[in-house]
Amino acid sequence: MKVLFANGFLIDGAGGYLERGGLLVEDQRIAAVGKEVSDRLGDADAVIDLEGRTLMPGMIDTHCHPGAGDYDPDREKDSVGLAALHTYEALERTLRAGFTTVRSAGARDYVDVDARDAIACGIIPGPRVIASGRGVTMTGGHGVGSAAEVDGVDAVRREARVQIKRGADSIKIFGISGGVASGTNEDAEQFTVEEIRAAVEESRKAGKLNQTHAIGLPGIKNAVEAGVNSIDHGIFLDEEVCEKMARRGIFLVPTFGPFYYYAVRRVAEPWRWQRALRLMEPHKASFRLAMEKKVPIAFGCDCGAPSRFKNGENALEYQLMVEAGMGSMDAIVAGARNAARLLRLDHLIGTLEPGKLADIVVIERNPLEDITLLQSRVAMVMREGRVYLNKLGA
Repeated sequence: MKVLFANGFLIDGAGGYLERGGLLVEDQRIAAVGKEVSDRLGDADAVIDLEGRTLMPGMIDTHCHPGAGDYDPDREKDSVGLAALHTYEALERTLRAGFTTVRSAGARDYVDVDARDAIACGIIPGPRVIASGRGVTMTGGHGVGSAAEVDGVDAVRREARVQIKRGADSIKIFGISGGVASGTNEDAEQFTVEEIRAAVEESRKAGKLNQTHAIGLPGIKNAVEAGVNSIDHGIFLDEEVCEKMARRGIFLVPTFGPFYYYAVRRVAEPWRWQRALRLMEPHKASFRLAMEKKVPIAFGCDCGAPSRFKNGENALEYQLMVEAGMGSMDAIVAGARNAARLLRLDHLIGTLEPGKLADIVVIERNPLEDITLLQSRVAMVMREGRVYLNKLGA
């Protein structure tokens, strides 16, 4: 099956755009992209005239929590089966919102691993899932309740191996610093450099990824020294750590979403939003410093978990990144090429190029002019050449 998208405003995911361009999909992959492609009507089995709508790569979220679905304190004791069903529903909602790839940042009972496999074999619809399983933290550390609590280098190393054996694609290292949601001191160091390095080494040896929960500067410095792939949250950064991150290619995944839900919408317990409120300005200042120091930045919204930030509303993060000082095109790149690079999938997804998988979204109007369109005006979603949402009537 060959599908031609004609006369669209094409955002390529790498920082470029093309007016009145075309894109040809053949089976699961992009076959051709360019201005002249709109004229190749005879090459297609179906033609979709975009009439100036925006065509861009499927969005990628490198830090979210679809496991067990949207957070509800009344569901914390759900059975594994019920948690799995809520996971499937949350992931389908996320796909229909235009996110064709997500990385779960930790989930109870490995429900993200099983959801990944169910999607891959066609049992349920959903985005491509990079699963992190339970994750690791220290005894009493951030993530208690879902993450495995372990202490010492050998225990961390063994637990990382256990999670990889169970099918984790990425080791979530919760125990970098405390956190708002857990009520722990967010500035306190948790795992030592050596403990973090043990998790990093095991992920690398197995060809897997790793990611962090890292808010306070002392813990962030430990994580950077240990060689993590990304600093997720990164609320307290300084020039020295940003320069090291930029030099070593360590990504920042800023995750403004939960703090917005806590401190602005206040859809949480008073103790949570009161703790979050004082972090808003340091978070934005660190983000701007990271941009100034050329730290690579990837999109991650941190929806789900205890924040009440719902799965499927992931694209709010683009708006928050722009409001914090990032340009609209750079924010889109963070959720396209940069996110794909962080997940080591940039040979397959993240940009509109011939040979890449046909992960594509169509947006009514131009999100470079109004970034909030990514939240509300998704008109079509295609993953690997298959359409999962179509409001175009084509």
